[in-house]
Amino acid sequence: MSKAIITNNIDKLLKELDGEIIRKDEIKIEDVREIEKIAYITERNKKNIIIAAEKFNIYAQNALLKLIEEPPKNIDFIIVTKSKHTLLDTILSRVKLYKKYFEEDDEFELQPITNEYILELINKDMQKQEIKNFLKSVLKNKNLNEECLKIINDAIAMLELNMDKEAVISLIMLCIKVENANL
Repeated sequence: MSKAIITNNIDKLLKELDGEIIRKDEIKIEDVREIEKIAYITERNKKNIIIAAEKFNIYAQNALLKLIEEPPKNIDFIIVTKSKHTLLDTILSRVKLYKKYFEEDDEFELQPITNEYILELINKDMQKQEIKNFLKSVLKNKNLNEECLKIINDAIAMLELNMDKEAVISLIMLCIKVENANL
């Protein structure tokens, strides 16, 4: 049976999976055509085809749906992405969904806090754990006053209550931006 795995670190997860890996930033229709060719090469043994991307083009997903519905003999597809919202509901309804999140010690690259940087973070569609890791990185690398630390602490609580992630990121980044301007 085919499956989809949602993860905060695609490349780290791929190291744990066994099979033929197709890794792209965005899966497009021409990529699915290549996947079809790979899938229909006759295999005697079970084989996984791992399709990993941050984005899946709508046309590619429709083509992929046909492959998932009627997979070639001995082939299982594993779709890896960062958010289930990346995939069409029709695909999600035909795969077994798993989640695999990693605790990340990686430092975020903290840039000067500009409006563009804030927008970049908001558009990144970070998961809850990624935002927490980002906050840890901010706390390690920034000298913040008590009020800003309280706002970050409140933001973590807001994340736990499933508040809008974009609003939480905006609040934190604007707080830090104002703090930096006062230094």
